[in-house]
Amino acid sequence: MVNTLQSRISSIRRWMREPRILWCSEDQSLRTTIEVRQWLPFAIFLITFIWYIAAPSPVAVMSMVALGGMLLSAYLWSLTMARGVRARRVLRFAAMQVGDELEEQIYLENHTIFPVIWAEFVDRSNIPGYTVSSARAAGSDEHINWRVHTICTRRGGFNLGPWELLLGEPFGILLVRQHYLQRQEILVYPPLARLPEHILPHRGAVGDHRPLNQPLRAETIISNTIRAYAPGDPLRHIHWPTTARRIDPYVKVFAPEAASNVWLVPDFDAAVHVGEGDYSSEETMVTVVASLAAALLQQNLSVGLFSGGEKDVVILPRQGQPHLWQILRALAPLNAAAGYPLEETLNRVRALVTGSDLLLVVTPSLDSQWVGELRRVSRIRGARGRAEVILLDPSSFIDSSSGKDQQAAGDGGLVKDRSFSGDLASQFLPVLIEQGITASILRREDVQVIGGYYGEVSRWEFSVTGTGKAVTRKMPRPADLTGGRSRPAH
Repeated sequence: MVNTLQSRISSIRRWMREPRILWCSEDQSLRTTIEVRQWLPFAIFLITFIWYIAAPSPVAVMSMVALGGMLLSAYLWSLTMARGVRARRVLRFAAMQVGDELEEQIYLENHTIFPVIWAEFVDRSNIPGYTVSSARAAGSDEHINWRVHTICTRRGGFNLGPWELLLGEPFGILLVRQHYLQRQEILVYPPLARLPEHILPHRGAVGDHRPLNQPLRAETIISNTIRAYAPGDPLRHIHWPTTARRIDPYVKVFAPEAASNVWLVPDFDAAVHVGEGDYSSEETMVTVVASLAAALLQQNLSVGLFSGGEKDVVILPRQGQPHLWQILRALAPLNAAAGYPLEETLNRVRALVTGSDLLLVVTPSLDSQWVGELRRVSRIRGARGRAEVILLDPSSFIDSSSGKDQQAAGDGGLVKDRSFSGDLASQFLPVLIEQGITASILRREDVQVIGGYYGEVSRWEFSVTGTGKAVTRKMPRPADLTGGRSRPAH
């Protein structure tokens, strides 16, 4: 009996804690509700009502009228705010690269005769270190606004919104919740860096990449083989006889002309990356891949990107500097994930690589298991020496004093205790050379980030004249140049 009573009391408490909606209005961009915040005044009103029915008296009438008037006032106040109070956020300056300043203007508009006692902004944006969450107040028929800004410190694709505005009436009984459904995408490009000459693909290995004054597309000339269809392949390349015979779609592979194709293959297996933040091997790898794409495109080579994961990212090789932005957009949101080893990525990319392509792998992994798979990919149709590796030295991404992340990268059996004492990258190099694979070692200190490659880093800068007047010297990039996204400088 006691357990049953306790169970029912707990159920009533859970029911009372859950928001109970008294009023709701919804459209495409805004959902507004009035919710019960405190149940005690309703319970007291019910008690006084029963008291009045059972034993009418002036005290019972006054208590019931007072409580009823308070509840009615709270509801009417809340209903007025739900219909007459609005908020909006306007993206004034959008970041395009790490180091840019992002800025928003927040507006709270009260069109009612009642003051807004408190208004709480609850932001669901996922930009690191940035939020518009705050509490404000506004008088009757008053409009207020303020500025929120941050410096973007991390590459990636982020969202501004959705967000909520919570409004409260003076008695604290009801809550007005306005759920703004707008969501704006923000893409922050990874930085580029100056790379040492020795890690760039060797001329001899790249092959016959003599630039053309008027380059012709190789696929318009001759097709020499077929392969399985991959996401991103043009439908006009489908080889229908083979597709009909094998049921699955197949596409034609065209013989390359004067310019070679270079496939960039980064290793996004979380198990092999070390370090944290901007100085991690993962962030350095992304910077290196982006910088390689920029350098190779400047040499009139066709550059493509393949990244394995839950969903493969495929950017087919193209020439020209505008193609860089497509590669950067694909790289920006990528992050390392567990369970996607490099050998599996190389096995997937095999269907895309032809005998004359160069495969350029960037990895901190010292596990020899992927070397054999890379050798098989690089020997497609008799081609020799068509793969190169940029090996990120894991020891250069670790604070040797703390020994942090010493277990992260595999050593391929070179050192049993997996300690990073010594230069394991140099010890691993012969393993690649024995397989006929050209490799270079890159340390963290070798990667020097170029500031403002996409254009001058965009932040507010002011100067003060002799009369004490502040003058704007530089301002961030306006967000309305391209409908909310900044325009590349190149």
